Amino acid sequence: MFDALPQLALRLLPLVARLGNLSEAARALDVSQPAASKAIVRAEEMCGLALVVRGRRPLALTAEGRILAEHAERQEELARLTARRLDDCRAKGDGVVRIASFGASASTHILPQIVGAVARRYGRLQIEITENTDQPTLQALHDGSVDFATIVETEDPDLELLHLKQDHLVALVRSGDALARRGALDARALADVPFIMTKGGSEPLVRAWFARAGAEPKIRHSIQQITSILALVRAGMGVSVIAETAVPETHEGVSVKPLEPSFPRTICLARRAGGFSSHAAEIVWRMAAEQALGR
Repeated sequence: MFDALPQLALRLLPLVARLGNLSEAARALDVSQPAASKAIVRAEEMCGLALVVRGRRPLALTAEGRILAEHAERQEELARLTARRLDDCRAKGDGVVRIASFGASASTHILPQIVGAVARRYGRLQIEITENTDQPTLQALHDGSVDFATIVETEDPDLELLHLKQDHLVALVRSGDALARRGALDARALADVPFIMTKGGSEPLVRAWFARAGAEPKIRHSIQQITSILALVRAGMGVSVIAETAVPETHEGVSVKPLEPSFPRTICLARRAGGFSSHAAEIVWRMAAEQALGR
């Protein structure tokens, strides 16, 4: 019902209540007095109720007119609030952006730079990061529960990819081990000793690297946390292969060795093809692209 009422009448009623004069209310809105009077009459006809008390000076609203005036004021305040929120979204990046990370490589070495750059320019834009293994991360992106995901480069036609960083697989061996004294390690050398398989996201790549050489690791342990893998390697319980960017800055007692042949991978920020779910998401994507270009 309210949507059908003349908008001019809704704007006039609060002014009439405040000014006590229809002519002054019309002047405040830069409309003629006849137009204002006609709008009030039309609103009364549609409501089936008198909205102003006629024949009295100063002009006053009826009880029903006051109800409608209060409604109009609330709607006007809501409109101002909505406009302010949209302005904040446009100018300040107000909003929440959710990113799924496939593990330590992205969470440690890539996303902090993007989050920091966004925070410096858009202090009111919030970024929430959820870390998981590869498949749940990709599933969250396809389900729409996150805006973006860090993944290894894929041929998925439903995704748009932003290349962020090139990474390599490396071997982890105990510092006192004979393998630590060698240069690059090949699959044959690593297949002859107990192996600790990472469950943190790189497992398919590790298996592919061994398979290319026609070798297969002797898996004794399957571990998700990098710190746990390092502890087992340090204790002499096996060797492992993980992504280079996942290796912590300090890894006492563990030597990091290059692989032969090298096995590179490209870490990407991925989003579902099509439009962005919010202006905040568009900001994050744009700034991630700037970070990638400047790396």
